[in-house]
Amino acid sequence: MSNSDLMIILIFSPMVFGVLGSALVNKNILDKFFLSFSYFILVLSSYLYYQFAYQGYEPISVLNNWISIGETKVDFYFKLDGLNAPLVLLGGILTVVAVHASRSIKDRKREYYLWMFLLISGVFGVFLSFDLILFFFFFELEIIPLFFLISIWGSGRKEYSAMKFLLFTLSGSAMMIVGFLCLYFSSAGTGTFNIDTLSSTNFEWVIPSTFVFILIFVGFSIKLPMFPLHGWLPDAHTDAPTAASVLLAGLLLKMGGYGILRICYFIMPNEAIELSEIISVFGAVSVIYGAFLTLRQTDLKRIVAFSSVSHMGYILIGISAFASNDMTFKTLGLSGASFQMVSHGLITGLLFYLVGIIYEKCKTREVSSLGGLATQFKFTSIALAISGMASLGLPGTSGFVSELMIFMGGFHKFSITTSVSVFGVVLAAGYILWMLQRVIYGELNPKYSKLNDMNFVEKIPVVILIVSIIFLGIYPKFITDVLNIGIAGIIN
Repeated sequence: MSNSDLMIILIFSPMVFGVLGSALVNKNILDKFFLSFSYFILVLSSYLYYQFAYQGYEPISVLNNWISIGETKVDFYFKLDGLNAPLVLLGGILTVVAVHASRSIKDRKREYYLWMFLLISGVFGVFLSFDLILFFFFFELEIIPLFFLISIWGSGRKEYSAMKFLLFTLSGSAMMIVGFLCLYFSSAGTGTFNIDTLSSTNFEWVIPSTFVFILIFVGFSIKLPMFPLHGWLPDAHTDAPTAASVLLAGLLLKMGGYGILRICYFIMPNEAIELSEIISVFGAVSVIYGAFLTLRQTDLKRIVAFSSVSHMGYILIGISAFASNDMTFKTLGLSGASFQMVSHGLITGLLFYLVGIIYEKCKTREVSSLGGLATQFKFTSIALAISGMASLGLPGTSGFVSELMIFMGGFHKFSITTSVSVFGVVLAAGYILWMLQRVIYGELNPKYSKLNDMNFVEKIPVVILIVSIIFLGIYPKFITDVLNIGIAGIIN
């Protein structure tokens, strides 16, 4: 079986197994079935990453004609390259974490797994699609599953949060598809939505190219999310079940950053350079605004959710380095932004998983109701401390590497906005240390004294994520060499 066949299996098998498993597998072994399948996804994504990274950086691709109407052609085009290979590997890791986090689900479990694996198929499809219509198809595919995961299995104001997510995301999608159509009608008669072809096309713009860039960029920025388009994220995170929060923070937000690089910067580099200063400003505002809002939160999930708004701002700082005339700093900024997507996915995936474990055992996420957990939950407390330190960018963790690359790349061209964003690290230290001090240390609440720490099965995803975070912090070359290949394609 070829690597191309394995890539197609990676994209569509979650969808197929989600349908068949939910319909045919005995309810008593449903968890074991999907847990086993999640490890299959991890092995498959790891193998494809190995094939690209250690077999000469040769892209793995599938290209066939999908739809032909007159001169218009839509391709069935998937490709694994340096930009998306790390995100595919991240997707395999977080699939395992999400299924482990789903073991506490009791109601309508068949339907739950169906929606979750449809969502995972959509994510892999977005990362690997190289045709705009195919990309948009998978981008839309993940919306409905997440809507149902939040509205049915969520908590709190789950229907409100699910609808808010739906309206924001569909608004972004509407702008994206208009932008894609503008690219098609401006592509000088090529009659294609193929991303590779469009990247080398001399456009004859039917409307101003800057407006087209802004349309697509804003659509992706809602998903990222960027200030002031972030309003849907805290509510969706807070009210979603743990597995949905892991996938939302770890993978779905990255679809926004990836789309900006893959489509906006790859196809319209001149417009990206023209607007880089504005993008840098929005990045700095997102970092500081998100950090200040995080300082005000008292719910563990909302702390992690608002910190994601802040950390996604660093991605905008990194990609703004595209305007630099120095190739070294340009590569540093874009690679740092891409590395931040992977690093943030691992760190927030771990944080949301741990918050879910704490809520499942203690029945609360309020910081004021917790305290002294290190007495009874030693492993959980150690893992929470490690993930918190990684989130604030402690040296030796992946968070430090990504932020350092972003600051080095961004400072060369936009020193003021980058300097402002660096202050976000100080604020991150404030809210992370505040949270750890009140949750881990102090006197244990007596009503938690008879509870047990995580069991062996619950510890597995924690170990996988911590090892990944520390490994990338010590040996970032594992990811950066691959990312640099993908970034070189955009820069060239």
